[in-house]
Amino acid sequence: MVAQTRAALILLISLALAGCDLLAPPSVTLRQGFEVGWEGWQKGSDVPQDPNTHRPVEWSIELSTKQAKEGYGSARFFLDGRQDDGTIWLAKLLTVPKGRPLIVNLSFYLWSPEQSSNIRAYVVAYAGALLPVEEAEFTHKEPADKAKGWRRYQFTMPVASTAGELWVALGISVAWETVLEYFIDDVRVEVR
Repeated sequence: MVAQTRAALILLISLALAGCDLLAPPSVTLRQGFEVGWEGWQKGSDVPQDPNTHRPVEWSIELSTKQAKEGYGSARFFLDGRQDDGTIWLAKLLTVPKGRPLIVNLSFYLWSPEQSSNIRAYVVAYAGALLPVEEAEFTHKEPADKAKGWRRYQFTMPVASTAGELWVALGISVAWETVLEYFIDDVRVEVR
């Protein structure tokens, strides 16, 4: 009985020590509202051409006071999705520990004008060593119209290793032929 208790105790201590890295404070923490500007966030897009104008479809990401989850500002995402394609995003470069696997927890609030069982758009996320440049890099996604108004989205993304810099990005991607307008606020990033 003593041997079984001792073995169980050793197992519990081993599991606790193995999980210490997960319980340790994050190595990078970021919280972003959009009251004072972009603060290092860069805009990006991968959108199709409009066959009527032979130019990229209309899109924009702007600071707005029309909606806000916290404070008085948010980022307004507008995308003409009538060509049934396109992704727009904000990306930010972070300094992180070098040469080891990382876990990126990214969360933010998205304001949707409606709740819909049809998927009009996806909320997308990315974490990696390189700046994202195309829609296919956004492999983490969820339907955008799960609720009318503000809804929190959260993504946990493993990153194998970096040279000390990590890009995180979030945005929207077209899923249905329609014009899209969403607002994003209260972005939080934790890197462990």
